[in-house]
Amino acid sequence: MTDRNVQVAAPADTSLRQVANAKKIGLIVNPIAGMGGRVGLKGTDGAGVLDEARRRGARPVSSERALQALKKLAASKAEFSLVTAQGELGEDVARQAGLHPVVVHGKPHAGSTPADTRDAVVAMLRECVDLLLFAGGEGNARDVLRVAGRL
Repeated sequence: MTDRNVQVAAPADTSLRQVANAKKIGLIVNPIAGMGGRVGLKGTDGAGVLDEARRRGARPVSSERALQALKKLAASKAEFSLVTAQGELGEDVARQAGLHPVVVHGKPHAGSTPADTRDAVVAMLRECVDLLLFAGGEGNARDVLRVAGRL
């Protein structure tokens, strides 16, 4: 059953009324969030800082945390639809959790920038999400609030 081509994660015996009441969740993942702080740097903005974080042994953690949350959500009895951004910005981790998200924001380049987060928030809000779930750091929180707070 779909709502504007959004797949709803619901058991087979779910009624149409339950599906109509399903919540729409937006997911944004910053795949490099948290890497800088773990190795004594302030964030990971900028290629040079990210390279230094990796040199110091940092590894991505936000996708793993998003996966943990999504697995719990997928195992719940809650009916929901999931919209997300392409690839490492949400789609990949959603599929790893066994979900079938609808991608509402494409990513025209490799890597992740603050503009990607802001553009993804706009796309999620256009989809009228009930909840915007993001896995990221302080910079992502600021970007989400900056865009969502304008409404």
